[in-house]
Amino acid sequence: MLVEADPGNLHNFYVLDPDPDCPAVRVGASHVAGNPASGEGLQDLADQVDILTTEIENVCVGGVSKLVEAGAKILPSVALLAKVTNKLEQKKWLQALDLPTAPFVSHDGQHPIDPAPFGFPIVQKAARGGYDGRGVAVLRMPEDNKKRLKVAGFVEQYIKHQMELSVIVVASEQGDIRAYDPVEMMFRSSGNVLDYLIAPARIDAALQESARQLAVRTIKAMSGVGVFGVEMFMTPDNDLLINEISPRTHNSGHYTREACNASQFDQQLRILTGQPLAEMQQHSPAVMFNLLGESGFSGTPVLEDGCSDAEKQRVYVHMYGKQHCFPGRKMGHVTVLGDSVDAALNRAIAIKSKIIVKGASPIEN
Repeated sequence: MLVEADPGNLHNFYVLDPDPDCPAVRVGASHVAGNPASGEGLQDLADQVDILTTEIENVCVGGVSKLVEAGAKILPSVALLAKVTNKLEQKKWLQALDLPTAPFVSHDGQHPIDPAPFGFPIVQKAARGGYDGRGVAVLRMPEDNKKRLKVAGFVEQYIKHQMELSVIVVASEQGDIRAYDPVEMMFRSSGNVLDYLIAPARIDAALQESARQLAVRTIKAMSGVGVFGVEMFMTPDNDLLINEISPRTHNSGHYTREACNASQFDQQLRILTGQPLAEMQQHSPAVMFNLLGESGFSGTPVLEDGCSDAEKQRVYVHMYGKQHCFPGRKMGHVTVLGDSVDAALNRAIAIKSKIIVKGASPIEN
């Protein structure tokens, strides 16, 4: 989507990936063989480019640090990535910066989780490798210890909340920092997977401004440069607590491609190339839902769209170009625009079951 934000082909893009036919290559990027998580190929990538950036947290920070020591440039900075890509270190940093977040204690994952001092339910998170619902476990009773994550990380107090919010923050090297309006995230009851993204969030103007201010204050405190997804809990008392920060363009900001005059990817490209940030306004209420691989199928992705032409008005289907589909894999997303948030949500609910992605072959038991 960053490559697609450069329709005039003014820049050359290179992507480090094990797959030579990965999604970025399919829209025009050049392939560099390697693996961001292991660090394989990082030097080859750095040799080709003027500036590096990340699109997922699971990156070899040690390898990137060596590149920076040798003169390479990366945004966000390697110092920020070192703290934020490890979620335990991120929580410690939020605490040290006096930013509001849920109480937590570190945990090695190898021993049963003691709920003291928080009590059940309690949330366990892996320090590394978690995203899209992975790396998170909610334990509601002592017996749930059998399903705890057997990896290092932390446990935190379960926060009763009336809403989960996200704010996309964009910050340039010139010190310009701005935030999109807060969006509302509705999650499935199981799996911690996003169900619907509602933009803007259905909260009053004062809370919207508070969320924007907290997100901007957080990225300023971290001296962040780049695009950031700042996820928050809104408690029953309307207090805001930071859940976690992603140092990259974020799933909760994909709606900006159609609903705003400048998308998060437009802003990312401007930041990476040293251009001023664009003014950003949301011109249409929007609802987004992800396209996940259907259960029971695997293989080459097949998109099935049963919507009528009337139902598809102001509906935008984005497939990511992934060449293998399996159950639960994020294969794309759909953005629905409406005259109001409720109208967009009602339309999204009506069509969600009609637009599905599945692998071409049934999975044999």
